[in-house]
Amino acid sequence: MEPDLSRKYIFKVLPFEVDFRGKLTLPHLTNYILNVAGYHAEECGFGMLEINQSNHSWVLSRLVIEMTNYPKHYEKIQVQTWVEGIMRMFTMRNFAFLDIEGNVLGYARTIWAMIDQTTRKPLNLTETNISDFICPKECPIEKFGKIPFLEGEPNQKFTIKYSDIDINQHFNSSKYVEHVIDAFTLHKFRKRDISRFEIEFMAEGKFGEAISLYKKENPDNEFLIELKNEGGSTLSKSKIKF
Repeated sequence: MEPDLSRKYIFKVLPFEVDFRGKLTLPHLTNYILNVAGYHAEECGFGMLEINQSNHSWVLSRLVIEMTNYPKHYEKIQVQTWVEGIMRMFTMRNFAFLDIEGNVLGYARTIWAMIDQTTRKPLNLTETNISDFICPKECPIEKFGKIPFLEGEPNQKFTIKYSDIDINQHFNSSKYVEHVIDAFTLHKFRKRDISRFEIEFMAEGKFGEAISLYKKENPDNEFLIELKNEGGSTLSKSKIKF
């Protein structure tokens, strides 16, 4: 029998992590994903603390989350993670979200690149030991689809501020998610949950940049959202299904 190379971490949903319905928000669920990816990578020897010594860093490229149930405040949630595979420039890491009894709440897929912090160029992951930690566990949700670019006039604008940036002074991954879902009204969430959220990170936003948000509604409660900086470069593309 092959060893189980996945790991589980337990979180308690705190009051500041929920919305007006008492349900865990997607930005905070994204933070769980980021934290668990970091914890597991550290255990395997390719976490941030280790690779920073070589002037390298991890960058999240794509994220898709599918949820059937959202945990509520004070509930405990198990977040399981495992490495699905690697390519030359990317590695795929998956997640399962379980309640404390082990019932499935949802899943997530992510794609990561390891970059040189000076050149911002991706490194060859086949030259690392990440392949030693590939786990054959299945992830039942669909892989990433193509998200089209949007045109026209922006629906909203905002400026990247202090609370939006990370240790690299770039737009934090969970903040992309936060600004995307803030494009919807409370009415949209009163009777509906986001069942699938997909985002492609394309460029790094920087402190002080003015960001334009473009939004398009498709049939069947599906929405497309694109963030662009003041130079017209796309920072992210998202697809949201309620």
